[in-house]
Amino acid sequence: MPNTLDPRPALYRIGAVSKLSGVPVPTLRIWQTRYSAFSPATTQGQHRLYDEEDLRKATLLKSLTSQGHGISLIAGLSTAQLQQLLQTGSQMARGSAPAPRSPDSQRHRWVLVGHHLAERLQSEHFRSTHPGPAVHIQAVWADLNEARQNPEAADTDVLMVAVNNLSDSSAQQILDLSAQLSARQTVVLYGFGQMKAIDSLARTGCLLHREPLNDAALANIVRSTRPALTDASWGLPHLNDPVPPRQFSDAVLQRVANIPSQVLCECPRHVAELIGQLGRFEDYSLDCLQQSPKDSELHTQLHKMAGTARALLEKALQMVADHEGISLQDPT
Repeated sequence: MPNTLDPRPALYRIGAVSKLSGVPVPTLRIWQTRYSAFSPATTQGQHRLYDEEDLRKATLLKSLTSQGHGISLIAGLSTAQLQQLLQTGSQMARGSAPAPRSPDSQRHRWVLVGHHLAERLQSEHFRSTHPGPAVHIQAVWADLNEARQNPEAADTDVLMVAVNNLSDSSAQQILDLSAQLSARQTVVLYGFGQMKAIDSLARTGCLLHREPLNDAALANIVRSTRPALTDASWGLPHLNDPVPPRQFSDAVLQRVANIPSQVLCECPRHVAELIGQLGRFEDYSLDCLQQSPKDSELHTQLHKMAGTARALLEKALQMVADHEGISLQDPT
């Protein structure tokens, strides 16, 4: 939590910390709000102000996370401990803080479809020109047919599939494989794709990127693929759970919202309006997902959350309608 009474001299705004440390502003905000890495002071105008210690810590966190250390494990360490961890590469400075687990234990388990993709990710050229956490490949299949014929054990963090042509049948194969592996995140790289197939994968939470991709773009996809965001501990819906279909049409929702409040309480109207708003945001977030691949993970989560919330409120509307004797059938 920001501390308005912190006596330390606060010298930098978040933009300055970002430029000096090399950590993007959105990442700094996540490290602060989600992991409590910093405790900046705030001005009366609610601007965050960071001091030299915060700047040093941001710089150290950037270096350590680029080496594969999980931010959740090191965000609470002091700058002295972070510095020692950076120097030793394997252990923390002596102190009361617990030693983090080995980076090897934090590696995500990847399953790949496409030998060329696996060779590219493991090549010395790719790893030397775009350093970052190594991709721990658990299994590789040549294509979706081979994957279907040779099932692999479940509990996969990331399933990455490379296909030339994305059709309805291949999209269904990808979804089946993802479910079989219990993949926490599914990434699809495709050359050409049918819009129906692309939409079906996007609606179930897959991240889609169109080929060809240069090494920098592929490295960015690898770095930004974070299945931990979908972990149940965050209370988020699993990306491979389908978004429930809509139960009520716009006409039904509009009719319920217009029921005179003198006869019934206003709960039906409020619930119907909320369902309509969530449905519109659901569509909007899907449009954003298709228009901005760079932010696809964020918009995928927003789309799924909106759909899940909408489905819960549809159950609420059915409950209220049964209690009040309201018909939810489409008008004929």
